[in-house]
Order: sequence, then structure tokens, then C-alpha cells
Amino acid sequence: MELKIAARNFHLNDALEKYAKKKVEKLERFSHHIIDGDLILEKDKARSIVELNLSVKHSVITSKVKNHDIYLGINEVFKKIERQLIKYEEKFRERKRIAQKTKRK
Repeated sequence: MELKIAARNFHLNDALEKYAKKKVEKLERFSHHIIDGDLILEKDKARSIVELNLSVKHSVITSKVKNHDIYLGINEVFKKIERQLIKYEEKFRERKRIAQKTKRK
């Protein structure tokens, strides 16, 4: 999976980039569904906005979090995406199961 990281209104340091890539490694168990992703980190005056867009088979999964700390924002956005990927995977499996049942009849 290829992840593009973009920083808006601040300079992206190596520690933050490593932290984000470490979080992406946890999503590798869903790698057969994920095509690529975009992580957008944005800083305003007192808050940070973290947005993650993943292209998966047949759709796009998006999550956006506003938080004061950018590291906590990254944690939250990856937790949201993980829940959405689990839900997507369950739907995908269910569709396969239904398709197999209709073939048998």
C-alpha cells in the first residue's frame, strides 16, 4: 500500500512522518482491500486537522478528525479507519456468501 503524506501550514518533521507510517503498518492486515491512501495533516492556530482517505476495491473510505494535538488526531483517525475497514470487510464477505448461495440453487 502506498501512503502519501501531505502537511498544510506547517513543516512535516521526520518523527511525525515515522509515527504515521508506523500506524499505517497496523492496517496491513487489510492490505488485500486497500489500493492506496492519502494522509493530510493540517495545522490551524490552536487545533490540528487530520484526514485520511483510503482507496479500496469499489469505494473510498474517509475519516477526518479535529484535535488540539496532532499525534492524538493521528491515533483517532486510524482507529476510525480501522473500524470502517472491519465493517467494509464484513460487508464484502457477506456479499460473497450470498453470491455463492444463489449459485448453488
